[in-house]
Amino acid sequence: MTKRVAVLLLLATPLLLAAQTPAAKKHKHMPPEMNSGDMPMKHAPAARSNSIFVTGLDGATATFSPDDLKSMPRVALKVHNAHTDAEEIYEGVPVSEFLKRVQPQLSGKKISRNITVLLFGATDNFHVVLTACDVDPKCHNGTVLIADTMNGKPLEADGAFKLIISEDKKAGRWVHNLNSITVKAIQ
Repeated sequence: MTKRVAVLLLLATPLLLAAQTPAAKKHKHMPPEMNSGDMPMKHAPAARSNSIFVTGLDGATATFSPDDLKSMPRVALKVHNAHTDAEEIYEGVPVSEFLKRVQPQLSGKKISRNITVLLFGATDNFHVVLTACDVDPKCHNGTVLIADTMNGKPLEADGAFKLIISEDKKAGRWVHNLNSITVKAIQ
């Protein structure tokens, strides 16, 4: 078990490091107004997500639109967003519902929940990795939700879809402008 966790962390670390840009750091090639050292780096606005492309272990794929989410089983989730320091109510579809349509069986002799991961991608190339156990309600108490509304209104600045992880104390792994989910096995 410990060896599997170590392998997962070893493989996920480069993805997480590459996907995040450090703030408040001086850079040689940045204009002075963006290089004060105490100011976060500015990014160009990301393209707005308008669909989610899901790929299973066997290569099976499905694309989901905002209308597709409206016809799927939905839940509401109240969370505290540390970035905005506010309570927010998101509504959407649990990730497990997407997997049922593309990757219905995530356990068995060849697949372990501890070494099967999901790579969530955004239009700005930000990525987050979760284990299959993290998104399975039979394995994990938290809710991992693909939200399409916040406080009763459609998401706007965050694209059509946003990944919300209920048990995260900070929103660092939440993915706005979510546009892809890829299931991968780590061997």
